[in-house]
Amino acid sequence: MRAEKAVLFAVLAVFMITAAACARQAAADEYAFVVTTDYYSAAYYSTIEILPPRTANISISSINTDAVAYYDQDEDMVFVVNRYLADNIQLVDPGSGFATVGQYSVGNGSNPHDIRLAGSGKAYVTRYEWKTLFICDPYTGDSLGAIDLSPLADSDGIPEMDRMEIVGGRVFVTLNCINRATWLPEGPGKIAVIDAAADTLVDVDPATPGVQPIWLTLPNPYTELRYDRCRGELVVGCIGAWGVMDGGIEVIDPFTLERKRVVTTEAQLGGDVMDGVLSPGNKGYAVMMDSVPWPSNFGRLVCFDRETGEVMDTLYIQKSGSGASLAGIEINRQGELYLCDRDATRPRVRIYDIPADTLLGAVDVGVPPYDVAFVQQAYAGLPAEQGPAMTELLAACPNPARHSAIIRYTLPDGAGPYPVRLGIYDIEGRLVRMLDAPHPGAGSCEVAWDGLDGRASPVSSGVYYCRLEHRGAHAAFRIVFIR
Repeated sequence: MRAEKAVLFAVLAVFMITAAACARQAAADEYAFVVTTDYYSAAYYSTIEILPPRTANISISSINTDAVAYYDQDEDMVFVVNRYLADNIQLVDPGSGFATVGQYSVGNGSNPHDIRLAGSGKAYVTRYEWKTLFICDPYTGDSLGAIDLSPLADSDGIPEMDRMEIVGGRVFVTLNCINRATWLPEGPGKIAVIDAAADTLVDVDPATPGVQPIWLTLPNPYTELRYDRCRGELVVGCIGAWGVMDGGIEVIDPFTLERKRVVTTEAQLGGDVMDGVLSPGNKGYAVMMDSVPWPSNFGRLVCFDRETGEVMDTLYIQKSGSGASLAGIEINRQGELYLCDRDATRPRVRIYDIPADTLLGAVDVGVPPYDVAFVQQAYAGLPAEQGPAMTELLAACPNPARHSAIIRYTLPDGAGPYPVRLGIYDIEGRLVRMLDAPHPGAGSCEVAWDGLDGRASPVSSGVYYCRLEHRGAHAAFRIVFIR
């Protein structure tokens, strides 16, 4: 028996060391993929290592001067969408040193704006100038069909399809609905919903004649369409008409297909919304542009309360130059916010710590940065071991975490009065801390872990396990803290 225990402990020790090493290696292999452009003659992509000292590899290869990037985690591939006057998709392989490994057209004059994959053999591409959403092989561009979105267009017949996200087997597509006679938004923005299995439009409101989209409250959805996994919401920033305080940031429910609420308005933020993200906590961030004529329309990065929409702090403000020089923002799994600072004399990616909202550093990327996509693999996943009628346990956000994380779980119908136990354990199975787990009955619950152990001391960097117990069933997933 002693010999069997010794063997078991030896196996567990190897597993623990390997898991910890894998977590460190995964973090070391994570990058920020940065699209850079001067808008007229020079455009490249660069990378920044996520971990300090944040080494940058500048101007790896050329792209179109109007481009955005999307990283598909399942395929471990970056897709660069070369937009106006380029009309193609460029494949960049992180596993090959971020070399360009393919490129294909999606239609001359189509002006693609986004791409999303529904598996390794199928992709959707929005085409801003056309009426049809393109379906193709993501690696070759071979056509698999198209979906006509003109029934959802404004009066000129072109819906101006823009950004996308896929949630729960449905493709969500933002529609700008710009009147091409005035180049102003015609009414509120829309989100087309597509059944990814049938490749057909979903009628959101069958009681109303015609196929109905999700109608937004605000006009002209302009930013990326982001899925907030912590809260199960789709988030989009609407710019409305340029120079007019008619936009803001709003969220919709991708499961009920209903708009939920406007989180903040341009009137509250004080300018045009260029980009906006919501953090796992109680804050949001927005890149604003002054609603005054060029060249005095400077940009700034603000932090706002996601409950009230009011500005809490201004993290950075442009003080010189001609016209707004701030572009996209993104939050990585380490809880860091990246800002594309397009200052003509010192183009940099500025990196801020969340929730402290302090500047961690600024990385030179050569040509002014425009867009960021994080090349990161998820650590957490649903457990293999779970009992009958098990609750749904979702991954913590962010993961990896630096300071805190939100853990979200869903109790099933008939949850009854049974208690919920939510514990944090280290990689050796020792209890680190029990969290206060709310039990409102069936439905979604959220618990914040501040990264402290049971003695109120910060946990060290490493792999931890969150374990949920309810009605005799249990589940666990990994969460990584990086200090």
